[in-house]
Amino acid sequence: MSKSVAQRLTAVFDLAFALTAALNLPWMVGQIARDDSWVTGLCFYIPSFFLATAFLGFCVVYALCKRWRRCLLAVALFVPPCAFVAFVENRFSRPEIAARPDALSLVHWNVGGKLRRNGTRRVLLSHRADAYVLSEIDDRATVQEFRDALGGPYQALEFGNMAVVAKGAVRSRGWLLNHHGAKAHSVIWEFAGHSLTLCVVDLPSNVLIPRAPLLREVVGLIVRERPDLVIGDFNAPRRSRALAALPLGYQHAYDTAGCGLSYTWPVPFPLYALDQCIHAPRMIPLRYELLSSIRSDHRRQVLRFIVGPAQGRPVAPVEVVSSFRNPQRVHGKVPLDFVVANRPDWRYVKQWVEPSLTTSATAPVPTR
Repeated sequence: MSKSVAQRLTAVFDLAFALTAALNLPWMVGQIARDDSWVTGLCFYIPSFFLATAFLGFCVVYALCKRWRRCLLAVALFVPPCAFVAFVENRFSRPEIAARPDALSLVHWNVGGKLRRNGTRRVLLSHRADAYVLSEIDDRATVQEFRDALGGPYQALEFGNMAVVAKGAVRSRGWLLNHHGAKAHSVIWEFAGHSLTLCVVDLPSNVLIPRAPLLREVVGLIVRERPDLVIGDFNAPRRSRALAALPLGYQHAYDTAGCGLSYTWPVPFPLYALDQCIHAPRMIPLRYELLSSIRSDHRRQVLRFIVGPAQGRPVAPVEVVSSFRNPQRVHGKVPLDFVVANRPDWRYVKQWVEPSLTTSATAPVPTR
C-alpha cells in the first residue's frame, strides 16, 4: 500500500471517529431527558449498543496502529454507552423459576406483512403457543389460513393490521385508541378457566411523530381499562419516559422474567427495544424470551406465564410528594393503580386523583 493511500485511509478513519464522537453529547442528553420532547427524543434514539460497539472498534484499531492518545480517547468514550448497555438497558441473569404444568404461552411477532409465506408460518407453528398476537398482518385471509394450519380449538380475530389467534374464545371489545396511526384494541381471551383482557398496541414508526403524547395515552388506557396484558409494537424504547413510569403493579415482562439483550429491531442487528409486553399484577411471568428469525425484521416475544386470582382496585393511604417546583403533599386514600411506581410526580398523579383530594393539599413543602 502506497503512503498516499495509507494517509487517505487514515484521514477517512479519523473523520469517522470524529463524527461518531460527536454523537456522544446528544446521546448523553437523550439518556437524561429521554423522549420528554421531540428533540430530546431524537437524541434518546441514538442507540447505546451502536456507540459502544463503534468506540470499541476504534479503540482496537488505534491500539493496533499504536496511536495511543486516540486509543485512550476512544476508551473514554466507550465506557458510558457500554455501562448503559450492560447495566441499564439489558439484564444478563434470570431468577430460577420452576416449570408449571398450568402455565400458558403467548407469542407476539411483527410479521412485517409476511404471514402468507410458509417460512414465517413454520416459525410460528414451532411454538405451539396458546395464543398468538400478530402485528402488520397481510390480510384476513392469511390469518384464517394460519389458524387452519394450527388446527385444534383456535379462534382468530382480526382488527386493522393486527390479529389475535388463540385457543378457546376470543372476542373484541373495540378500539381504545385509533388516530394518527396510533392503535390500541381491547380483546377478551377466554381459555383454561381464565378470562384475560389483552390490549394490543401498534404505534406509528414515523420518527417525525412525537412518541411521548401517544405513550401517555397508552398509560392512561392502562389506568382506565386495567388490562391483564399490554402487548405489541410500540415503536418506542422500553425506557421511554412514559413506559418507565407504569401504574403501580404493572411491569415489563422483560424486567420480570427476561434475560439477555432486550433489543427487538432491526434484525439481524437489533439496536432498539421497540416491541413491549406489559403485565398486570395477577399475571406471573415464568419466562420471557426474545427470538430472532430472518423471516422478519422484528424479534418475536415469547411469554410463559400463570394467572393469579382477579384483583380489584386496591385503595390505601398514600402520600405523594413532588420533586418539581411548587411541590404539594396530598393526604387521603388514592387508588394504588393511580400512583406511578418509583416516580412520585405530582403533575402526573394530579391527572388521576379524585377531585376532592386535590383540595386537601397542604402548603408547599421542601423538596427532597
